[in-house]
Amino acid sequence: MTLRPMLNATLLLTLSLGCGSDDEKDTGVSPADADADTDSDADADADADADADVDECEDQREEIPCGEVTGPANSSLSGVFVDESGQPYADATVQLCTKLQCKPTTTNASGEWSYTGLEGGCYAIDAHHVEDHTVKVLTFVELESGTDRVLDQDIVLYDYTDETDVAGETLVTAGDLVITANSEGYDAPFGHDGGTIVQSVQVDPVASGLPFDNVGGEVVGLWYLGPWSTELEPGWGITATGLSGISAGDTVQVLSGDYYGFGWDIAGEVTASADGEVTLTNADCGGVHFLSTLVLVKK
Repeated sequence: MTLRPMLNATLLLTLSLGCGSDDEKDTGVSPADADADTDSDADADADADADADVDECEDQREEIPCGEVTGPANSSLSGVFVDESGQPYADATVQLCTKLQCKPTTTNASGEWSYTGLEGGCYAIDAHHVEDHTVKVLTFVELESGTDRVLDQDIVLYDYTDETDVAGETLVTAGDLVITANSEGYDAPFGHDGGTIVQSVQVDPVASGLPFDNVGGEVVGLWYLGPWSTELEPGWGITATGLSGISAGDTVQVLSGDYYGFGWDIAGEVTASADGEVTLTNADCGGVHFLSTLVLVKK
């Protein structure tokens, strides 16, 4: 073969390899780029589906709401905070909140706090001791118009007893409670820089002194969970065992304090098993959605 025919053959081969289909020629997109675009679109669709699932669950979730405050400002509310040994807790930070605003104060040397000139209605109480890093309690109280209410029991500010790192799906043990935690959907509050963790302490509901005005039923389990007001979506499942006052067949409602929704978030309602075990999954938008005050109520 002469040199010219060889050159022509080489040129034809090069042109045939360099020219793809009309689609490739028109779009200028390589097969690799096309695959990347497809993967990107699939990821975007998956994210959109996940966002839609979250929105759908938020729409379906139920709460025991804290009501409005109305009427003349002729009521008062007071109480006492103590430490775990029963001693007065001075300089604890207390907030009395409505849906629209919070009024902060601090406890005196005797652990006392008070508010005057209040309207009747429902209020949230949250409190903790900043320097000692105690748990942050959250509950809701009803105040009748024209009354001066003094809380019956001293409220205890506890320390967390456990802290667990959460990586992927992790079982967290908090006394008689096992939490099926998951780092996915863990949304810690602004300012938290301690990693993905769960802080916990189980306490006796009666000894805690915490009022449960708008909770219907007998409170048989109480935990403080943190970092306080961490949001969880999807919700986390729980299993509680060995709790006094729970028998086979009892209906148990699981509640967590929702500071932003301003009420008790109903994590779910389940039936205790033959050995009194209470298990709540996150199926059908259920599960615990906030790390805060966690309450088990026998209906």
